[in-house]
Amino acid sequence: MKKLYTLKNLAWIGVTALVALLFWMTVACLIPSFHASGPDRQLYTIRHQDLRDNNPLYTNLLLNSIKENDGYLVLGTSESNPRNKGNYYDFLNADTSLSCRFSVIAGAGRTACTYFPLILGNDNIKNVKVLYYINPSYWCGKLATGNLDYFHRYVSYTAYRKANQDDNQEVNSVLKTNLKPVIWTEKLNDGLEYWVDRIRRKYYQDLIFDFDSSRFYAGLTLIQPQKAYVSAASVPKPDSSRYQYALNVAKSFDVHSYTLHPHPEEEYRYEELRTMIRLCKVRQVDITFVVGPYNQIAFAKVHPEDLPKIQQIPANILRILEEENAQYIDCSDLSTVPGVFEDWQHHTSYGATFIYQKIKEYVLEKENR
Repeated sequence: MKKLYTLKNLAWIGVTALVALLFWMTVACLIPSFHASGPDRQLYTIRHQDLRDNNPLYTNLLLNSIKENDGYLVLGTSESNPRNKGNYYDFLNADTSLSCRFSVIAGAGRTACTYFPLILGNDNIKNVKVLYYINPSYWCGKLATGNLDYFHRYVSYTAYRKANQDDNQEVNSVLKTNLKPVIWTEKLNDGLEYWVDRIRRKYYQDLIFDFDSSRFYAGLTLIQPQKAYVSAASVPKPDSSRYQYALNVAKSFDVHSYTLHPHPEEEYRYEELRTMIRLCKVRQVDITFVVGPYNQIAFAKVHPEDLPKIQQIPANILRILEEENAQYIDCSDLSTVPGVFEDWQHHTSYGATFIYQKIKEYVLEKENR
């Protein structure tokens, strides 16, 4: 064992490892890239990791499948996650009166800036029809500022770099608000991670799929037939035995467990929204903003002192959308409808039925112009 740690043996091990690494890097360059043809049906979503890394094999396939099927891409915060009895995009996909289908990218923490690399880094984003859900709650409390952990959960440094964000200083300013301070060792590690991932991808992606493309297509999540999705008609008003109608929340939720007070320095979210609107115009994304409701009933009962500032948030958002000449659907009037919320910020499946109806009316009008 002592001989193993001699300088001569350590040097031999190091040289052998370096030669092996160079060999596998060279072989990786010879592996042809896998090119996927579009599936028959529109993709429903793609895996979190492929979106986080902005893997072009999957992101471009998703975007192209949406365009080829004349569908929509639904973006948003955790309010676009599955709800207990269905969410608005489930109801849209179940509606037989609509010919278009709706793909989804959801997840807690997905605010506008986390989509910038996707919009900047993929030319196939052009002319994609997008519905972006805005939750006024993200203008409250710690949600109203750039969140480093959230951003890096959904955007890798690789995707950030590949997006070439320096071409747009306004976008760059928003992104840098969410970037962790990086020292030179982290930059070195990031660079190594970027190249190691590119080499690994040649093996676990291109090589495997070139040999057996069926493995690639078997891993895709496609939009199912309309009968596979929940219909809005099957979602009743919340049962009073499980719901606090006086506070507009589920009975299991304690309104005092946390509160989303208006943030005194809320300009960041407005700047982010303006940047999102302008970026989509530059990249020719056909985006429509869905301005969601807030739980006005709970605020009026528990924190009436906050209500005027809370009421101002959707008004400010709508003003910005008007000023920027953006397309939008106003769902903020649902803020006072009992049964719409399950807590301070997440709507119920019952609430989603109202959002679905408004989106449906908009889509039918848009498609029939």
